[in-house]
Amino acid sequence: MESLNAKTLADVPGTVRVPGTRPDRAGILHIGAGAFHRAHQAVYTDGTGWGITVAAPRSREVIDALAAQDGLYTVATLGPEGTELRVVGSIVDTLHIATEEERALDLIAADETHVVTLTVTEKAYRDPHGVPGLLAKGLARRAEHGGAPLTILSCDNLPDNGAATRAAVEPLLDEATRAWAEQHVTFPSSMVDRIVPASTRATFDRAAETLGYVDDAAVEAEPFTQWVIEDRFAGPRPDWDATFTDDVAGWERLKLRTLNGVHSTLAYLGALAGAETISETLALTGARNFAERLIADQIAPSLTPPDRTDPVAYGHEVLERFANPGIRHRCLQIAMDGSQKLPQRLFGTIADLAEAGRPIGLIALPLAAWIRFCAGRADDGSALPLDDPLAGPLRQSLTAAGDHPAAQVGAILGVRQVVPEPVASNHELRLAATAWLVDLDRLGVARTLENA
Repeated sequence: MESLNAKTLADVPGTVRVPGTRPDRAGILHIGAGAFHRAHQAVYTDGTGWGITVAAPRSREVIDALAAQDGLYTVATLGPEGTELRVVGSIVDTLHIATEEERALDLIAADETHVVTLTVTEKAYRDPHGVPGLLAKGLARRAEHGGAPLTILSCDNLPDNGAATRAAVEPLLDEATRAWAEQHVTFPSSMVDRIVPASTRATFDRAAETLGYVDDAAVEAEPFTQWVIEDRFAGPRPDWDATFTDDVAGWERLKLRTLNGVHSTLAYLGALAGAETISETLALTGARNFAERLIADQIAPSLTPPDRTDPVAYGHEVLERFANPGIRHRCLQIAMDGSQKLPQRLFGTIADLAEAGRPIGLIALPLAAWIRFCAGRADDGSALPLDDPLAGPLRQSLTAAGDHPAAQVGAILGVRQVVPEPVASNHELRLAATAWLVDLDRLGVARTLENA
């Protein structure tokens, strides 16, 4: 079977939406070739007249597939009523940073590049030799020739991700580049939202069956999509159908705590219970009731939502999205990198509740579930993988604590790279998490949720 490409695009069935006139050059450099970018930012860019160069930091599998397909690929929107396929045409070039670093630096420096966007996951911002270092070197090259203004826009799930990006890059700049960047470079924050499961064999088979052509870069996603962007661009701004605002913080906090926080909660509970996906976890007896109580009683009181937004109603919509049977978002995929995600998704909520003198009993269950997940055994005794940059320290701490739940809670709360003060020393949290961990060890997830 032939592949989807510019030549075969004309023969794609009429039931599939295809791009119109495609841009012939890129004004956007995107770093991070994962499925989320292809199902979110690249879709927003499709049809705007802007083109994207997609740069992969390490693995070249996706960009090689895109290059072979002239940048074309499909997004399958999986709704409760069925599936819709569209071909996206906004990607016009690809780049492999590990072997083409000079070209990457030239693109960051080029006046034709107006925006650099990022989806590189939370942990990438902590590595000065990775993406932050690349951006710093590219900015130095741009400053050297007095280049045009540049916007660097993070699309990762970090609170105040614009400031986080700037904080990662700025210390790596020399004095001259820093002075130039102060006048010519901005780091807006943004909040992105769309559930995008990892592509599977079924994703590629569906695309081939519908198109009549092979698509090795196919992705799938839920119908819902949202993008909130701080309107602070140094130069030209793409005509994205997004929400532009002066303050992203409220949206970030609402999404990180309500959507991402509950997502992680269900991922750890589901993995322990043997559920493969989030929708399967939510179908466990008591799971939805617990999630609704967690949102209403613990998460909503911890934040000030954006204007005209009801966090409890937002949370109910989130749970409806999670329950979509068409989205097979795997628990183990979401459970990855917990040490990097939970400070924003869980511990910030706990800290604000404690400071306000509110109870934190319910939100201690996600903590207990993560601790038990880190220990590496599901309820049926099967092994669970701990795919985390701090897997070694986490497992060592639990091993040293032995089989005592209180000691295990204390050991994980003592990992200072993850748990901040005063959360780590909160006595109420320790007691509640220990009680939940006892229940999880003795009863398992299913009965714990039934009794919660």
